[in-house]
Amino acid sequence: MVEKKTSLVEAIINAQTQNYLTEEHAASLVKELAFPEEYVVQMFNLFTEVPPVTFTRFQLKYGLKDQDIRQYYETYVKPVYPNVELEDMLNVADPF
Repeated sequence: MVEKKTSLVEAIINAQTQNYLTEEHAASLVKELAFPEEYVVQMFNLFTEVPPVTFTRFQLKYGLKDQDIRQYYETYVKPVYPNVELEDMLNVADPF
């Protein structure tokens, strides 16, 4: 039996949780602008704990637009856990 390797994104976002969120599902939540209660910690971790280079790879892998990232971040994450590094990264392409 071959085990699927855990991605760096999945390792980081699930570090503090019992329920597991795949990076694919996390990407779909961003695209859908969904913030389900059972994945609140993981989604906060995605936007605050994942290093910018890794976050950019995640964004490109799943075709997430800067606008999608920004809208999700500003709606759900920034009011609770602002991330200046992420804001700087997004500000390069399109100022806030």
